[in-house]
Amino acid sequence: MDSQRHRVAFDGLFLQQPTTGSGQYALHLWRRLAAGDASLEAVLLRPAPAPGDGTPANGAATVAPPPWARAGKSHKLWWEQRGVVRAAHRASADLLHVPYFAGPRSARLPLVITIHDVIPLVFPEYGGSLPMRLYLRLVIGAARRARMILTDSDCSARDIQGWLEIPSDRIQVIPLAADPSFRPVDDPEASAALRERYDLRGPVVFNVDGLDVRKNLAALVEAFARALPELPPDTRLVIAGRAHTGNRRLYPPLETSIRAWGLQDQVVLAGRVGDAEKLALYNLADLYVSASLYEGFGLSPLEAMACGTPVVSSNRASLPEVVGSGGLLVDPTPARLAAAIVSVTTDEWLRRDLGRRALARAGAFSWERTADATRDVYRHVIRDAHAGHGRRQPAR
Repeated sequence: MDSQRHRVAFDGLFLQQPTTGSGQYALHLWRRLAAGDASLEAVLLRPAPAPGDGTPANGAATVAPPPWARAGKSHKLWWEQRGVVRAAHRASADLLHVPYFAGPRSARLPLVITIHDVIPLVFPEYGGSLPMRLYLRLVIGAARRARMILTDSDCSARDIQGWLEIPSDRIQVIPLAADPSFRPVDDPEASAALRERYDLRGPVVFNVDGLDVRKNLAALVEAFARALPELPPDTRLVIAGRAHTGNRRLYPPLETSIRAWGLQDQVVLAGRVGDAEKLALYNLADLYVSASLYEGFGLSPLEAMACGTPVVSSNRASLPEVVGSGGLLVDPTPARLAAAIVSVTTDEWLRRDLGRRALARAGAFSWERTADATRDVYRHVIRDAHAGHGRRQPAR
């Protein structure tokens, strides 16, 4: 068994969406799995025809969808429940890994699913529609049948165990990492261009966590308003990102809070930014603040720390696991956030110390470690499946 090389089928659906969290995870993990391993061969699965998403098509196992499932949600559902299983068998795989919360209900080969978080269960705003509730029932059933669940943090592991009723011995925590491109960069031209584009004449507080309701941005705006009297008058809060849908309950308009506090000239809504601009903003910022109420991992604060940017972070959910001693952890209330913003922005020694701590902390995470730990899970699951162990638990 140990000398035999086994094939792992990797669901590449989210490689088509590289700007999403699941897409970033799938892309970084696949790149390292595809590099090869003495005992495991990774095979990419994708619908046919393969989309032009920049990933190699050579060697990918593809399955063409039926006419009724060639676009939209029907295509996604067909792939998750039928297409990916057919492609895995076509690849003669020993194991199927679905790197997001959507495994097939019926799969004869051992199944590993990555569940980054259970936000639609924790926050009703994210799972309130009837189609979403039905979809959640489907993917929860698949998760309960999986041989192993991978997740990003101890926080997510606890929530998966509690909300999905999956035993802890079938959940493995494997932390993620920042893209290696996020690093300290001394680029005066890029900094000057950003300052001119957004009229940033003084210190910059940055946030690119996202605009949905759990990101707690209204509290961040209020905190900034409270802090401003003690900050240099030309300090600006830059918030990047855009709403993914027009659902105002899920994406409450931030302009309302900005107007209520009279911050139209002090808060910059940068909209969606590309990786190059995001890197430049991390490096330009004097401080990164995450006020989020819940993160399955907290990748944005980690990216900021990888750039050596001082970080103030919420002390909720998984964020303490990620930020650790690399930043200041505070209760995400306007008063506590404001006090932390003032402390870091006005204390040069503290900013330098936090910058050093941020870099050291970010260095503890790498995609190579993530891939190595994931391969170890593959080997364990395949070994147990061949031995007749690790039987699936019945659906509840």
